[in-house]
Amino acid sequence: MTVRLPVDVVAAPGLDSVDGIRTVGVREIPGDLMGLDLGPLSVAQFAAALKGAKTILWNGPMGVFEKAPFAAGTVGVARAVADSGAFSVIGGGDTIAAVQHAGVTERIGYISTAGGAFLEFLEGRVLPGVAALDEAP
Repeated sequence: MTVRLPVDVVAAPGLDSVDGIRTVGVREIPGDLMGLDLGPLSVAQFAAALKGAKTILWNGPMGVFEKAPFAAGTVGVARAVADSGAFSVIGGGDTIAAVQHAGVTERIGYISTAGGAFLEFLEGRVLPGVAALDEAP
């Protein structure tokens, strides 16, 4: 398993402000801006890493994809997951909305509406609903 971290982000003063929007390195975000999406270099690196994957687990969008200026990173990663050829599993309502927004829902292997529970299951935690089924007569 490999964990990839972003190297650049799209930064802006706020969610509704496109004045001053720019791409900066993750260690170079000015104090008056906030990182609101992956930058193009991060998307390219993530896409390259996904090409050799056999299985992809994804939980959570890459940025504030609901706002057009901050959607490219999440859309780019969603398309890279869909194009990878790997068996892909996504979890969580926001991630589902992101792949729908990217137009690649039908190319995802498995979609789970469980977000936090999806991650807890992967951690090996006992989920209350599953435990109740195990205890049923």
